[in-house]
This record gives sequence, C-alpha cells and structure tokens, in this order.
Amino acid sequence: MLRSLISSATTGPTQEWAGRILLANSGYISQQRGRRRTLTPVPWLPPIKEHIPKNTLARNDSQETNVAIIDIPHSSRRVGLVVRKIGMLPQWTNDGNRILCTVLEVDENHVVSVTSPDSWYKASAVGKRKAFNRHGPMWRVTVGAGNDDPTKYTLAYRRQFARAGVPTKEKLGCFLVTEDALPHAGQPLDARHFAVGQHVTATGKTIDWGFQGGMHRWGMRGQPTRRTTKSHRRIGSVGSVGDARIWPGKRMPGHMGYEWRTVSGLEIVRINNDKQVIYVKGSVPGDIGETLLLKDCLQDEKRLKSGPVPTWAPTLETIQEESELSPEEIVVPKNLLFNETFSSKLFRFTSPSIVFTDADAKRATGRDKTKAKIAKVKK
Repeated sequence: MLRSLISSATTGPTQEWAGRILLANSGYISQQRGRRRTLTPVPWLPPIKEHIPKNTLARNDSQETNVAIIDIPHSSRRVGLVVRKIGMLPQWTNDGNRILCTVLEVDENHVVSVTSPDSWYKASAVGKRKAFNRHGPMWRVTVGAGNDDPTKYTLAYRRQFARAGVPTKEKLGCFLVTEDALPHAGQPLDARHFAVGQHVTATGKTIDWGFQGGMHRWGMRGQPTRRTTKSHRRIGSVGSVGDARIWPGKRMPGHMGYEWRTVSGLEIVRINNDKQVIYVKGSVPGDIGETLLLKDCLQDEKRLKSGPVPTWAPTLETIQEESELSPEEIVVPKNLLFNETFSSKLFRFTSPSIVFTDADAKRATGRDKTKAKIAKVKK
C-alpha cells in the first residue's frame, strides 16, 4: 500500500528519494542499490580515540624500577632507543676545528613489551637463534617511537599498546637485553639514557638509490670514451665463456641501497634535553627522516663503563618545583635557550670567541698572504 502510494505520487528520480524518506520515517531500513556495504566510518564523524583501560595505567604507575648509576658489567646489555635522523649540523671544538655531527631525535619512546628467552624461543625462528646465544640468555625488549592515530591501524596491532598502557606507536624496534638491565613494559625512555662522551652504535637502512648502473653501483670505470657507440657506461663482457652462465654474485646493474648497515663507535657530543635531540659525531646510515636503532657500543675500548640501569629516570634533584614559584619569580637566562649538555671539547657560543694576551700584541705581523710574493732580483 505504501509503495503504491509512492508510485502514484512521484515518478522518475524523485520517486526513489521520496521512497527512501518515507521508508525511513515509517521505521523500515532502506539500502541504496549498487552500493557495497563497508565498515569504513563516514568522513564527517570525528575519529574514535584510543581507549586504554584504567587498570592498565594503574599497573604501570605502580611498578617501580630501581634506577641507579652503577658500574656496568662486561656481559650486561642495556636497552636502546628508536630515533629519527633529522639532519646534519657542524659543531666546533675549543681548538677551532669543525666536526660534522648527525642530529637524532628521540620521539616519545616507550617500552611496549618484554619477552622472556623461553617464550621467544618457542614463538619465532629468530628467537631460536638469538634467545640463547654465546652471551647467555637474552630478553627481547620492543620499543615504540612516535605517537600516531590509532584508527589507522588494526585491532591486533593496537592490542600490544593497550596491554602496555601506552599510545599507539608508529615505529617499533627490538633490542637484546640481559636480565640485570631489564625495564618493564610501559616505561618511558629519555634521551638521557645515553651520556655525553659515550660511544654508541647506530643501525638502519642505507639511502635508497633505486635501480642504478654498474658505474654508480659498483664504481666501475666504464668503456673507452673514443671509438665507442652507446656503450660508454655499460659493464661490457660478463665473462660467461666455458660454463655459459652468470655466476651468483656477479656485479651487475640493479637495485642500490636500502640495506641494513651498522656503524659502531660514534661519539655523543651534545644532548638537548628539552627537545630530546642527540648530536652524534660522524654520519649514520639512512636519509633524512629514516628510523634508526641506537644502542651502546660493544667495543672494548669504547664500551660504557658506568651508567643508568636499566634506563634514565627523573629524580627529586632533576625535577624543578615550579609550582611554588610565581611566573614573575621564574628567571630564565638570556644566554640559555634550552637545557642542554655539552661535551668538554665543544666550543660554547656563550663564552668569548677570541682572547688576546700580551704575547699576541707583541707578536710581529707576518706577511700578507692575500698578495703574491715578489721575487727579488739580484743586481
């Protein structure tokens, strides 16, 4: 009866829209023909925020970790940080020498999970190789970096962060940690986990160059310039006489870069505590924006002798009680922009650049090197 009423009242496209309105008002469910039902939320609704159980947060807050600056044994392995390369900047030493440093950002690092060697050995093939190695049993500690929108990830991926009581992370990294330096799940990690003057190891993917030829990929010389037609940059003969095949590992054109590389023995010369930025002397693998794994150096002469175990945590001395002071009483020095820690060998721009002494004033002026020498002709 309702459908006959609609058909008699309207015709054409107007009939379809009127039918939907009347059916919706009458309590019936209408579905548009030719449209697949999806679970994607409508774009005009705000995204659903991540729900973290309160009991999970209470469990992480109640857990206490004994943090102390102690002598680290040779067999101990601490957790590392998941950092992002944001560029390279020069720094100057007190002698005036220029050193090029890599700037690494520690973006909201939290411990996501801690897996025992027995569970790791049973769960994956990687655990069968690394859980019980020549250094003894190793725990797998997963560290997440960079808070992200939880609606972009699956429910299975978000559950691991809900169990730890931390926001959904964009990047994950795993480290091998011994039992004596084991952090708990949900513990935040700070840039002061490392100290100025300490040597670290950086692991990451190299710059992705894509498909490159033999001259760029392997540094080949190329063909002769003269008497050569359209083969100046080709690799030439591949030496397939005899077996009539290409041996595996032959240096040929192909994909270049984006491979795992590790650089060890990098010195930390500066740490910005406010911005969570670490200045490392030298270069690290990867392009700007790439994610790297930063951990303690294991070389005997550059190994960390003492430090915070399992990681750095604020104490009563480091926390400033600003609530007792009014905003007018808080005085920030003009020469101090951020709370930073510098190496003793780095030059501070707040100090005078040149200091003249009496010996410098009495020193005879040398030849002006901007002008050419004039040869003396003997008569």
